[in-house]
Amino acid sequence: MYLVNAMLAILPNSGAQKLKSAMLRWAGVKVGRDVEIFQGVKVQGIGELELGDRCFIGHEALFLINEGSRIVVEEEAIVGTRCTVVTGFHPITPGGPRILSREGTSSEIRIGRGSAVLTGSTVLPGVTVGEMSIVAAGATVAKDVAPYTLVGGCPAKVIRPLTHVEDKSEFIKKR
Repeated sequence: MYLVNAMLAILPNSGAQKLKSAMLRWAGVKVGRDVEIFQGVKVQGIGELELGDRCFIGHEALFLINEGSRIVVEEEAIVGTRCTVVTGFHPITPGGPRILSREGTSSEIRIGRGSAVLTGSTVLPGVTVGEMSIVAAGATVAKDVAPYTLVGGCPAKVIRPLTHVEDKSEFIKKR
């Protein structure tokens, strides 16, 4: 994966999409059709990453995937520029011989169909961002986001529900 990350850093920002997808597939990532991957995207760790059809991965997005964990970015979802998606952490136990445990945790993260995790946001372990939801720029998502919901802040809180659209393709075209 080191070689793939290095190549993703030097390929053109918005070009060479088929080459970027092929390189990620070579490294074991499941990549759907017509995925748009910008420059500097990094995938670190030995867990699973799945990118659905027509999703968008922004400039310098970072996927940290612990062994035994999984990140799924469903079709038509957006992971914006400089977003971080991390599947695990090390438990903290104050008062022990080591405050930070060597044993890490692993969990699945799912970014739902047509949802958008905007610039500079962080998605923490075990979170599901529901279908057609929007995570505002700079948010830290520590809990599940319901479908058709706008969240923001640190930690992310519900800002407002989004209008449910019967024909989801119309909603996607408007954003």
